[in-house]
Amino acid sequence: MAITAHVTTRIYGEVFGNAPFQNAAGTQSEVSRTKDYPVAPLTSVAITPGAIMWPLVSGLRVGGFYCYSIIELPPTGLNVNGVKLATDTSVTALIAAAT
Repeated sequence: MAITAHVTTRIYGEVFGNAPFQNAAGTQSEVSRTKDYPVAPLTSVAITPGAIMWPLVSGLRVGGFYCYSIIELPPTGLNVNGVKLATDTSVTALIAAAT
């Protein structure tokens, strides 16, 4: 069994769209839609192989808060689709906090 890194952060919701999550000019963060979570508790996210952390060029409003990065997790187990989670933590801070 491989060791998987974890990061603890607030997750404000899911985003739908394709990376790099910005408009054609590359100046604004943009997604096709969001699914806001009613609360944003601290969550431990397993950074599995194939996970990607995307920085947002400008804040994206998800769940009433501005988020600055997206954690894209690949499909695992019975899940046939991956998930893209919006967080207010920067990619640099997420990488530094991964343990």
